[in-house]
Amino acid sequence: MKTLKQTNSGRIKPISFEDCLIQYTPMVKSLIKTLRIYKNYEDYYQVGLVALWHAYEHFKEEKGSFSNHAYTTVRGHLLNEMTKESKYEQRFVVVDSYKEEVHYHDEAFLFEQFMSHLEGVSSLQKQILIDRFYLSKSFSEIAIRCNMPEASVRSSYLYALKRLRKQKTQD
Repeated sequence: MKTLKQTNSGRIKPISFEDCLIQYTPMVKSLIKTLRIYKNYEDYYQVGLVALWHAYEHFKEEKGSFSNHAYTTVRGHLLNEMTKESKYEQRFVVVDSYKEEVHYHDEAFLFEQFMSHLEGVSSLQKQILIDRFYLSKSFSEIAIRCNMPEASVRSSYLYALKRLRKQKTQD
């Protein structure tokens, strides 16, 4: 391994990218430390090396010294990555595990209990209430099944609810 001495205080671009890596890797690590990056260190280190390569490829001598160009390019890429990471963490929440609670019910018992509350309404209104509450059907689906206009289904539904409320307040 050959040793590389910094020529002209970093004004000139190193001859090869390998030489650039040897010379500027401490700067990348220092920037990561300065920006207080401790999470995902390896990812940010990789971003810094890619930024260094980008700086190496796009350097123009007439614009200034390579060391300044490399420093600002690497720092800019690291800050952009930090911003992206911050936005991602704000928008998305990692959930450890999804625990689904399963409740077992005796369907026959629930239906009988539901039916016991429907005393005092006509058989058509019972059917509409069963379809709406127990089977979660829409008014248009119920209207098609009962072969009647949707407005009539809604009216029967509202009348049945009104009758059940009145019956419950009397009890």
